[in-house]
Amino acid sequence: MGSFGEKTFQARLNILGEFADRELEKEFVGHEVAYSIRLVRPALLLLGILYFLFIIADYALIRDGHTFNLILLNRALFLLLSIIFHFRLKNVSRLNHYYEYVTAYEIIGTLFLLYIFIKYEYPIFLVQSSDIMILLLLVFLIPNRLNYMIMVSLIISISFFALSFHTGVPINAREFTASIVHIMIVIILVGISALNINRYKRIQYASNKELIRLSSRDSLTGIYNRHRFEEELYRSIRHAQRYGTQLSLILFDIDDFKRINDNYGHLTGDQVLIEVTRAIKMEIRESDMFCRWGGEEFALILLDTDKENATELAQRLRTRICCTYFDPVGQITCSFGITSFNPGDDSNSLIERVDRFMHMAKQLGKDQVINDF
Repeated sequence: MGSFGEKTFQARLNILGEFADRELEKEFVGHEVAYSIRLVRPALLLLGILYFLFIIADYALIRDGHTFNLILLNRALFLLLSIIFHFRLKNVSRLNHYYEYVTAYEIIGTLFLLYIFIKYEYPIFLVQSSDIMILLLLVFLIPNRLNYMIMVSLIISISFFALSFHTGVPINAREFTASIVHIMIVIILVGISALNINRYKRIQYASNKELIRLSSRDSLTGIYNRHRFEEELYRSIRHAQRYGTQLSLILFDIDDFKRINDNYGHLTGDQVLIEVTRAIKMEIRESDMFCRWGGEEFALILLDTDKENATELAQRLRTRICCTYFDPVGQITCSFGITSFNPGDDSNSLIERVDRFMHMAKQLGKDQVINDF
């Protein structure tokens, strides 16, 4: 699978169907594990309860009291194990711990099941083979890394055949061979299915991520659009209200932009917008929210920034723009309005105030910075 456009958004997949980009894979795993835990925790409890309830069938089939007591203990311990893992998964601190816990649970659960197989008085090899196939399907149904699934499946299969061979279970050579073939086919088929699911889930995740990115970006300049800006401004105001932090807003407009379009054409006007965006991005912090407000207007949300620092930044931006040569237009200027968050402000009051200061800068001769000192 190829790239989805930006250098920062690589969605290539490796042989296991995982993202080749480690950061993207870690992000996906975090999303996937959070979802999987909600499903797996009750599933483990259910498996433990079902496994224990089979003691009813054991009571009807097993005549030896000592053997029955051992199997009862086995089933009770597995139920306890399931309860422990159910609560342990609730407090997973690292993403990889989820995979490790699930893998450990599957391997330990297999040992419990194989112990019961060798304790049955009249084992039927084909029935046990069918049980192993069902167990393999369960392994691949529980969300886990593909390599761990395959590893656990091989451990289950090899352990089963080794125990069957060494415990004296009556086995026909043809049945033994057929069982090996069938179990290997099951592992291959469910492995391919799990690989395809891995790839599909990541492709879908990458596609959704790209759609979200595109829906929040201005198609011309690549910076955030007005809708995303309004969302971020609302969150920033809530943060400032809650924690008492500083918040400033800059709104600026390219002076006489209509003249540029009229004299040089809209393609040149678009290039000027792109160049202005590039110049601004070189001066601001990564934490500053930069967007195209509309037409030739741009806006900045400055977190943890007071009016004095916001004014200094606006002056730097104004100087950088007016000292930059925009081919073939030449020099251009911008008018800046600045305001800061005050108790009782909301998005509308902040935007209305900063917009008023920006228009005041234009009315006072353009190429100016006006704030609400």
